[in-house]
Amino acid sequence: MKINFRTIIFAIIIIICIFAVNFAVYWQFFREGEDVQTPSNTISTNQNTVQIEENFKNIFENRLDYQGYDVNTTGVIKINSSEDLIYTWVTKESVVENRYDLDLNIPRVNISNTSVEKFNEKIKELYVDKANDIILNATNNTIYTVEYMSYINTNILSLVIKSTLKEGNNPQRVIIQTYNYNLSTNEEITLKQLLEIKGLQESTVKNTVLSKIQEANREAEDLKNLGYNVFVRDLSSDIYEIQNTENFFLGANNYLYIIYPYGNSNYTDEMDVIVF
Repeated sequence: MKINFRTIIFAIIIIICIFAVNFAVYWQFFREGEDVQTPSNTISTNQNTVQIEENFKNIFENRLDYQGYDVNTTGVIKINSSEDLIYTWVTKESVVENRYDLDLNIPRVNISNTSVEKFNEKIKELYVDKANDIILNATNNTIYTVEYMSYINTNILSLVIKSTLKEGNNPQRVIIQTYNYNLSTNEEITLKQLLEIKGLQESTVKNTVLSKIQEANREAEDLKNLGYNVFVRDLSSDIYEIQNTENFFLGANNYLYIIYPYGNSNYTDEMDVIVF
């Protein structure tokens, strides 16, 4: 049977068309399947921040971490020239049987500034005065610890203090205090300013905070329904508004921590830690 040139060309065209259609189908299903996997990077990042949040209680090493930054403190006046910008002001370990067990590492911000002075006074009232009261007046088994960690991220100095208090049969209480200071402008820095520095949208941060608070509260409600004595959050409270958020700091590798420590005003060690 004789096959002419035109028939051969036609056959080649058909083969090319079939190949093109098959390739398109492959691209549509298999290549798009690869694209579906792309968000795994985002998931990995979220998992990373979750791990950082869960590790929050383990960061306290009672020191200032410069993180390798060469900090210019030309305009910063220290209160004590021989000490670092943040140093351990009070150190005490003491055990008196049936009365108290103290493990204290209380920091001081070593900067001559009005806002720093107010914060140092708060440190004294919250931690030093409480320790003295326990030493003088404790009549039951009281366990009291104070520890801190501080960081410098470029020109931002951040301090976070955690105290744990267990008095007799009362529930354990954890209190968190933070302080953030701009070494370039010599002034306390706000959460809104930190959001701007990190390029974070206030609305996005607020939505993330509320989402995580709601999730934590659902878990607490489930435990409460099972008969457990747990702390239940007040979702209608205005403490979750950005302008009312009091505890935040820049930690290692410039991560922003936002903390809601319910033990600051209640007998509980419950807290929500959200990292950006």
